Amino acid sequence: MTNILQNHKKGNFLRPYKEQALKDIQISIEEWNKFQEKNFFFQIFSKQKKSIHWETSNFMSNLFHVHLRWSKKIIRSQTNIEKKDVLNVLNAMKNFYSKISVIKPDLSHPDIIKCFNLSAKESNIKQIKIKFKDSIEINSFDPFNNVMGKDAKNIEQKYYREKKVALKYIENSIDYIDQINDKLSGSGSSKLEKPKIIIYSKINSRYELRFLWCNAELESYKNLKKIDVKKKLNLIKKKINYFNILRPNLSDSLTNKMYKCLLNNNVMYPSYITRIKRKYDKIKRKLKKNISI
Repeated sequence: MTNILQNHKKGNFLRPYKEQALKDIQISIEEWNKFQEKNFFFQIFSKQKKSIHWETSNFMSNLFHVHLRWSKKIIRSQTNIEKKDVLNVLNAMKNFYSKISVIKPDLSHPDIIKCFNLSAKESNIKQIKIKFKDSIEINSFDPFNNVMGKDAKNIEQKYYREKKVALKYIENSIDYIDQINDKLSGSGSSKLEKPKIIIYSKINSRYELRFLWCNAELESYKNLKKIDVKKKLNLIKKKINYFNILRPNLSDSLTNKMYKCLLNNNVMYPSYITRIKRKYDKIKRKLKKNISI
């Protein structure tokens, strides 16, 4: 990797991409400020309802989508951010772009490596592959300044609910495994509370482990020895605790399944949204009618 970076430094190929990113985010900030100067009804009919980095989602709820872009492509997005947070996020993005070194970019940052590789691809330069660990991602500076949209907040709430349940299953399972050898004689083992994710076979003294998340079985592991099942439980526990809502490590198979499960269960109260949309459409029709008169 050192040789690759040294070759990249000579060409300084990142500079024009960084300069363009800073120009684009400044334009988006200025367009946002102009947009905010207009009154609510003007905003509804205004053609300027989006920019390079932001776009309207729902006027009645004051929600907006904000996109982290590089080389005209979206790196990541936060959807349904509240209006009051948009300028904060745009300024955080500007700060993020400013801090990217064109000489020695921080390739330990997942977003910077994506920007780096996009520019490398367009410049016909070899891309760099890095496998990130959850702990590295958690400590990375967030270009959205840790602002979360309503979608992400709903996912976060579900994550904490599922985390509480899953960790309880794991702790119960570890307690069960630690006690079962002492209770095997007579009917002792039958008095133990059997955990929901563990099945123990007296025939071969082996275990079957199921990982439950969002009421679904994401993975199962069979024919495990006591030492192996405890290792697996601790590994799953670690993945649950390190799970990053803002930037999940989707290259990890289990984390990917957990995140998709949270997304699939992310119901956004359709009846509530429908009522807002109907109210918005009604106001819009009345305004158009008055204007035409």
